[in-house]
Amino acid sequence: MKKKANRSKCYMCDNISTSNEHAPAQSFFPNGMKNNLITVPSCQTHNEDTSVDDEYVRNVITMSIENNQTSIEHFFNKTLRSFERNPKQTSDYHTKVNFPPFHSLKKVSYNNINVDTFQINRIRFDRIIRKIAYALFYKEYGYTWERLLAVTTNQFKMADMTNDHLGEIFENLSDDLNELELKGENPLVFNYAFIDMVGGEYDKALFMMFYEGFPFLIIPDNDSNHCSFD
Repeated sequence: MKKKANRSKCYMCDNISTSNEHAPAQSFFPNGMKNNLITVPSCQTHNEDTSVDDEYVRNVITMSIENNQTSIEHFFNKTLRSFERNPKQTSDYHTKVNFPPFHSLKKVSYNNINVDTFQINRIRFDRIIRKIAYALFYKEYGYTWERLLAVTTNQFKMADMTNDHLGEIFENLSDDLNELELKGENPLVFNYAFIDMVGGEYDKALFMMFYEGFPFLIIPDNDSNHCSFD
C-alpha cells in the first residue's frame, strides 16, 4: 500500500523534514529563472548533505556542447567560478571536486567537432539524478517512489565515443519521447514528464531535460520495493 504524503516527513524516508529540497537544486537556475521552483519536504540527509554533489552534477551538465545558450551563460557565470573557488579539488574528482583534473582532459572528434572529454564519477552523478527523480515523484503523486531507479542518457560515452549499455537503452526508447508534453516553469533550464508503465502505482518512467540538450530517462525496477540514492 502506498504511503500517503505527510508534509512533516521527508520525501524519501520517515525522518522529520528540516527543510525544503529543490528539484533540481537552485544552483542549476540562473538569476531571473527561478520562478516557481519545485520543492518537497526533506530531512538533512536527503537535502543539505548532498549540496556539494549537486554542484558537481550542475558543473558536468553545463559543460555539454549540446545545451542551449542558457547553459553556456550559466557555465561562464557559475561553473567557472565553482572551479576557481575549489582549485585544490581538481586532483580528486571522486570525492569533492567540482571539475575534472586538467590532466585527464582528452581531445576527441564528436559529430565532426573537436572537443575536450573527461571521465566523470558516474556513481556520484547518478545519485543526484535519482534524488531529483524521487523528489519529482513525491511532488507529482504525494507519496514516496518505492522503487530502485536506473538512470539512462545518451550524453555519456565510452572511451571510443559509443554509448554504454544505459545509453543504448535510452537510444532505443528515444523515438517514443519526442511527443511528450513536458512540465516546468523554467523550460530553458529544466522540464520533465512522467510516463505510465504497465504495473502498479509506483511503476512510472520519468523523462527529464536539462538546458534543452541533456536528457535523461529514469526507469524503475518493478521488482524492488524501496527507494535509494545509491
